[in-house]
Amino acid sequence: MGVLGVYLLFVGITLVLNGAARITNINPKAVAVMNAITGLVIVGGSFISFSHAAEFGNYMDVASGFLFGFTYVLIAVSSFFDLDWRAFGWYSGFVAVWSVYQIVLNWGNGAWSFVWLWFAWALLFANGFLDSVVGMRSMQRLFPYLAMFVGLTAAFIPAMMMLDGRWA
Repeated sequence: MGVLGVYLLFVGITLVLNGAARITNINPKAVAVMNAITGLVIVGGSFISFSHAAEFGNYMDVASGFLFGFTYVLIAVSSFFDLDWRAFGWYSGFVAVWSVYQIVLNWGNGAWSFVWLWFAWALLFANGFLDSVVGMRSMQRLFPYLAMFVGLTAAFIPAMMMLDGRWA
């Protein structure tokens, strides 16, 4: 759980920052820096995990790491270069489907603590898809609060518990 705790610590901070930035109108390019840092930490760690995946049989974890890491890289690049957010929306749609699949797997394995995490992330990624691709602009109003809630309850607090050895 150690490396996942580290990733989630960065994710939690970044999600809260992304939500707060939307509420307080912080320049997206300023927030993109934290998204880039988070994405690079997770993608870099995922490359290291990938080099050992066959040894431990954890390709599913590596895939999840890459999906999450590239989320933050894509957000950073889109913000820095003011790109069309529909690309991020389509990406979010696929990650939402991946998250639902993980809910089913964790439910079947009785990993209840991870069912909540994946459910929260599925909601957040579905929000990105519905806003950017489907055009449900009401999702823009929901995003900041959802991002901060998910950042705290499905990333930052679980990260502290994982790093402290208290995660079930």
